[in-house]
This record gives sequence, structure tokens and C-alpha cells, in this order.
Amino acid sequence: MRGKWLIISVLAVAAGVGGGALSMRLRRPAPQPVRPAAAAAALIASNEATLSGTIRPQHVTNVGASVTGNIEAFLAEVGQEVYQGQVLARIGAGGLEAERESAAHGVEAAQDQVTRAEAAITAARLEASRAAADAQRGRTALDRAQKTYSRQQTLHAAGATPRLVYEKAQAELEAALHESEVLDAAEKAAGDTVGAATEALTTAKKLLATRNEEMESAQGALEAAEVRSPVDGLIVGRNGEVGKPVEEAGADMFQIATDIYALEVVVEPQPLVLKRLQPGQPALVSILDLGIGGIAGEIKEIKDNQVVVQFGSTFPAVKPGMRADVRLKLE
Repeated sequence: MRGKWLIISVLAVAAGVGGGALSMRLRRPAPQPVRPAAAAAALIASNEATLSGTIRPQHVTNVGASVTGNIEAFLAEVGQEVYQGQVLARIGAGGLEAERESAAHGVEAAQDQVTRAEAAITAARLEASRAAADAQRGRTALDRAQKTYSRQQTLHAAGATPRLVYEKAQAELEAALHESEVLDAAEKAAGDTVGAATEALTTAKKLLATRNEEMESAQGALEAAEVRSPVDGLIVGRNGEVGKPVEEAGADMFQIATDIYALEVVVEPQPLVLKRLQPGQPALVSILDLGIGGIAGEIKEIKDNQVVVQFGSTFPAVKPGMRADVRLKLE
């Protein structure tokens, strides 16, 4: 019986010791998470830092609209390559298009009027030339008839020519005089026609000039309502919404990268790391998604807590907007 109680006592002591150990284990504080400063210190200890950022182009041209109104349509998307002069967006151009078409019809009508006036003046000049020749022929015939009549008149007064011959010369003179007057009148009328045709041509040309100015104005207004790319490049950003005022998009409605191989990455290192960086330091850029690494670069500038690392890429697949890792050697 005594041995039985001894065994029970031993088991009770063992259970108490085990429970105490378990209680101490449960009360032990959980390990503290690694703080960013500690992580930065670890990086500094290795004299290297690897940071992540987003790739962006080094050279960007901002494009905005030069007129007010609502955005009617976007004709180019982010990621699309564009060429100089390409229409990127249209700003409320429906009415302007109608005005341009109306102006174009006005130019066509004015041009037809000029063409008709030019044809009329050509015909009038030909007629005037013919009338002038006829009038000159009539004056020559009149001069000849006058000379013949004067001679026959002298002979008739001296009784040296028959009366019938004298009267015939007189009749021919009267006929030549009448014809000359008619031809002179025709010449004058032809000259007046040329003058009128010239005035009509001048008026038609003035009208055409006015219509051309209206056409240029309408075309200029239409082109102003079209946002066009001033450069060749890649669209990396776009602001504004269709149907909303273009003023909300601002001067950078489109952002166009003009050199897609000149790129940069913006990273934000911890203060302990930032203190050991300066412009001009070399860097290595890796694009893990593409399996591309070891692209040489350097720190372009440090502004506030941001570090800009520039690099040149020969890989067409590397585009702005991709994530990249930047490995920096700390000084």
C-alpha cells in the first residue's frame, strides 16, 4: 500500500513540473518583426541596396488642346506609337466640320465664277480684236472713197467726167462713211465689253479671295479642334474623359515619350540608405518579368526622398510602366 502512494506522489510532481514548463513557454514573448531600419542597416552592412520602382521615359513631350470645348473623341491610346501630325483627339468639331464644308462649297462656286469670267474676257478680247481690224478696214475704205470722190468732183466741175461716174463715186463715199461709222461703233462696243468683262473678272477674283480666306479660317478652326502630335513617339499617359471639358485634361492631355530607349526608374530608399547615395553613382537595372538583368545605369538626381536612376535600353520589350529592380553600390 505504501508503494502505491509513492508512485502517485512521483506522478503528481512530474505533472506539476511539466505544467510549469508549459506555462513558462506560453508566457515567453513573441519575437519582434524586423523593422525597416533594421533591414536598411542589414543592406548597409553589405554595402549594397536593391530597390524596386516603375520605369518611365526620360524625355516626355506634353500635348494639350488649343481650343475650349468638350472632348468629342480620343483617337490614340496609351502604349500606342504615334507620328508627327497624327490626330490624337477631337474637341467638339461637329459644327466646325459643317462650316468647313460650307466654306469649301463657297470656294468652288467662286472659282467657277472666275473661270467663266476669264472665258468671257478671252472671248471679248478676241471680238474686240476682230472689231478693231474691221474698223481699220472700214477707215481705209472710207479714205479711198474720199480720194476717189474728190478726184471725180474736180473732174465733174471741169466737165471732164460723166455725171454718172461722179454720182457713183459720191454714192460709194456715202456707203463707205456709213460702214465706217458702223464698224467704229462695233469696235467701241467690243472695247466696252472687254472693260466690263475685266471688271467682272476682278470682282470674281476678289470674291474668290474672300472665300479662300473663309475656307482657311474654317480649316484652321477645324485643325485647332484636332489635337495633333507634334513629335514621333510613344504615348505613355493621357488625361481627360470623352464628353468632359478639355480644360480638365490640362496642358498634358497626352504625354509622349520621344525616345523609348532612354529610360529611368524612380526609387525611394530608406533614410539610412539615402545618405550613402549621390548623383553619378553607377547602378544595375533588372526587369524580372522579362528576365533581363544587368543593364548599366547611374543615379541621375536625388530629390527629397526619391532617387532617379537613368539607363539606356536596347530591348524593345522594355516599356515605360514596367516594374524594375535597381541595384546600388553604397558609398
